[in-house]
Amino acid sequence: MATTAVSAAASTASTTADIAAANKAAAQKIITSLSAGSGVDTASLAQNLVNAEKVPQQNAINAKITKNDARVSGYSAVAFVLSELNTAFTSLKDQTSFNSVSASNSQPNAYSVTTTTAAAVGSSDVEVLQLAKAQRRVSDGFASATTPLNGGRSMRLSLGLGAVDTWTPTLSTVQGKTAANETSQVKFSPLVNGASVTVGGLTFTATQDLSAQEVASVFSGLSESLVAPTNSSQGIFSGALTGFNAATATNEFLTFTSTTTGQVQDLAVSTSGASMPLVTTSQGVTAVTESSAVTFKDMIVGQSVTVAGLTYTATQVTTATEVASLFAGLNASSTTPANPPKGTFSGSLIGFNTSVSAGATLNFSSAVPNANVSDIAVSGAKVNISLAAGKDTPQDIADAINAANIGITASLVNTGDGSATPYQLVLTGAKGAAGAFSLSTSYTAADGSISNTPAVGSSGLNFSGVHSADQSATDARVKVNGITFTRSSNTLTDVLAGVTLDLKGTTTGASSLSLTRDTSAIKAKFTNLVTVFNDAMSMLGVVTDPKSTVETYGATLVGDSTVRSVRNQVRSLVQGTSTTPGTNVSAMWQLGIKVDQTGVMSLDETKLDTALAGNFDDVVKAMTGNTNGLSAYSKQPAGFAGEAVRKLTKLVSATGPIVSNSQNAETQNVKYKEQLSKLDIRMTALLTRYTKQFASMDSLVGSINSQKTSLKSTFDGMMAAYTNK
Repeated sequence: MATTAVSAAASTASTTADIAAANKAAAQKIITSLSAGSGVDTASLAQNLVNAEKVPQQNAINAKITKNDARVSGYSAVAFVLSELNTAFTSLKDQTSFNSVSASNSQPNAYSVTTTTAAAVGSSDVEVLQLAKAQRRVSDGFASATTPLNGGRSMRLSLGLGAVDTWTPTLSTVQGKTAANETSQVKFSPLVNGASVTVGGLTFTATQDLSAQEVASVFSGLSESLVAPTNSSQGIFSGALTGFNAATATNEFLTFTSTTTGQVQDLAVSTSGASMPLVTTSQGVTAVTESSAVTFKDMIVGQSVTVAGLTYTATQVTTATEVASLFAGLNASSTTPANPPKGTFSGSLIGFNTSVSAGATLNFSSAVPNANVSDIAVSGAKVNISLAAGKDTPQDIADAINAANIGITASLVNTGDGSATPYQLVLTGAKGAAGAFSLSTSYTAADGSISNTPAVGSSGLNFSGVHSADQSATDARVKVNGITFTRSSNTLTDVLAGVTLDLKGTTTGASSLSLTRDTSAIKAKFTNLVTVFNDAMSMLGVVTDPKSTVETYGATLVGDSTVRSVRNQVRSLVQGTSTTPGTNVSAMWQLGIKVDQTGVMSLDETKLDTALAGNFDDVVKAMTGNTNGLSAYSKQPAGFAGEAVRKLTKLVSATGPIVSNSQNAETQNVKYKEQLSKLDIRMTALLTRYTKQFASMDSLVGSINSQKTSLKSTFDGMMAAYTNK
């Protein structure tokens, strides 16, 4: 059992008096004994005299520190229960907090349902017409995972992504960016011995201090891929110049020009241990305005096309001209038209404006001229995967497809069917119609030419058969209250507000989905409020009860006016009338909640059930003011829960009385500990002084006693001579 702060202080005072009396008696005894001569314990004498002065002061300060530590523990306990109470009221302060909805459906094997507070009570007809599936293709068989498919020669896979190649839109003109040559001028900085500079992948490390002009000269006249000079007299090269040629240096300036007119990257410059070189002219590519023409193709139901981030999905057959007209006249960031007659749009047009269409062809131009623009992206373009000579086995193909990270996964399986070709390659795309893919294979012949047939004696990669595991890519289709929704996932979060449908299979006709108010969840919040409220009131009583024996925080804040005020404020949170009363509910007692004279809260569940069943809207209004997300510092009426959150938030805030009082106690303890340090310094100096003084006294007494002994011996000798004894 812990000793309370009051009893601890009394015990400390008693102990201090006892120590002082004992030290005084011991000191007096030692002083008296000095008359006996040398051999006195002067060290004990000095220490006891110092302790007689130090200990009472030390104990008094320590008693104050102990009391403040206890106060901090008490304030921490109070802050904790107030925070818990704040959380309980917060769960009831928003109108949406009462939107607990439970769901049931007549065909749970077809789909499951989860709800949020945004779900509305009511019923809906749900018919699952089709599940979203990923395309899956199974190849013809192979003898083993290491069987060469092109006689050990190279081969190439061409994968059409997002759509079937026969309708993928095409770029009918060269993209504008590809007409640019990168030209950049670099102004070099001096290098100290050991510093490095990297330009276009080629790194030079100085082995002596160099001027900016000298640094430029070592890069002067270099060509792409040049690594030499390997060892300059002024430093060491590593890496290689990639994609650029260097001109002749002019003082500290050097011009780099891209070696291709194709799509190039900006010249990269970096340093280690030196000032960064400066690119003093605009990179050549930034002077380009992107301009591209896209020729669209006819689309069937379920197909999608994405151009520059804007996706159109056909829900009806759409001609190429119609598709082009849907994209015509749009500006960057446009997401319209929102409801085209034959499909749906998603995403937005990024970085491009479109012109008026001419048939199936539409011109796209970058929205910001003279900017570093990217080539326009058109979905469905093939991805080519090259396999080097000797890397033409089924396992190599699977590894290469997975490494490409293009949304298609490949696995090599051994069916173990007892045939000579038990191994098969399984390709799986992303779920949904947009995850459809196509594949074609080309082979390198002995003369280096490209052929559609593999080397003689090799099987090649074929998907000639129809395998039972083959599967087409499809979107999920769900009809909700007569409206059909198409989605690429089987998890639908946007067809009913606040409702998530997880599709498992198709329904037999329409199913019935019923959403009802879940009052049990609301009751649980009120029940928790009662529990937490009583915990808070109990804690406030324990810390102020002088008879409490609760460890750590019991009786730590006896007589504290702040805690008395807090207790009164907490009690008042559920009393009186709501700031936003309903017609039939305006007080907490009407919900079955009351607080007795001792501060204990109780809940009449029957009365709460009645209020929720008959006056639900009034309950919500009285508790929340029909508001959501109000700041704790808002002055807008917010009902019982909202007002309680405001008051509790202020009480436990960094500037509130609980934290402020706790910080004050800790600040006082810092000062008290400084006093202890100063007391130690003073008492150490006093001990040193006493020790010197008593040592001198002991030495003097010893000398006197020695003289006394000598005189006595002399007198004794004289007396013996006179008396002949």
